[in-house]
Amino acid sequence: MKKKIILNLLVIGSMTTLVGCTGSEKDIGYSGFVEGNSVQIQSELAGKISEIHIQEGSVIKSGDELISLNTEQLDLEIENAKVGIDIAKAKKEEADASGRDYLIDQADGAIKQAENNLKLLELQKSKSTLRGPIEGVVQDIHITEGEVVNPNETLVTIIDNNNKEVVVYVDEKDLSLIEKEKKIKVKSVAYDRRTFEGIVKRIATEAEFTPQNVQTKEERTKRVFAVTIDVSKVTELKPGMSVDIDL
Repeated sequence: MKKKIILNLLVIGSMTTLVGCTGSEKDIGYSGFVEGNSVQIQSELAGKISEIHIQEGSVIKSGDELISLNTEQLDLEIENAKVGIDIAKAKKEEADASGRDYLIDQADGAIKQAENNLKLLELQKSKSTLRGPIEGVVQDIHITEGEVVNPNETLVTIIDNNNKEVVVYVDEKDLSLIEKEKKIKVKSVAYDRRTFEGIVKRIATEAEFTPQNVQTKEERTKRVFAVTIDVSKVTELKPGMSVDIDL
């Protein structure tokens, strides 16, 4: 009987040891949101949308064409401006032939004014094509072809590919688990808990209270360290998505 009791105790002790090892091997988890730098593309001119060169989700480079405004009326004004320069130059020849200084001065001024008018119109035309200011991903297109837009109206929203991150607030006891440039597992329910890879970008040098947007009062009273994880290379993750981080 004593032998059976001893044997049972040995078995229970072994099971406890196994469970303890399994628990210690689990990743420490934190939650956060993907944050990104969004750029609003606006037109300086009023006009009708003639063509949209991108789609939502398109990857763009700096300088890529995004949207073109109709320039039919502007093209006519440019042609008229060129004719105006020719007329001004013809009058300049007449003024030179007359030998009268005041007529020559007036003709020179008329030419300068006509040339400046052309430059202004050409500048407006260059602004009729909106180009990407950064490398990024098109998040939203707020207009359709044929729509008339106004100055300073947001037409496209672009997410900066080079500046996408997750900030989590790590308890002091877990701080030893992380270091700069460490690769971190990032999971999102939007992709059925698929695991992505992030890299620790920054670790706060001072502790702080957990921010107010944390749900429970108990959590907000803890002293934590803000850890920033770079997820710029993960195209699937978009600003606003909730993610889980495994240290």
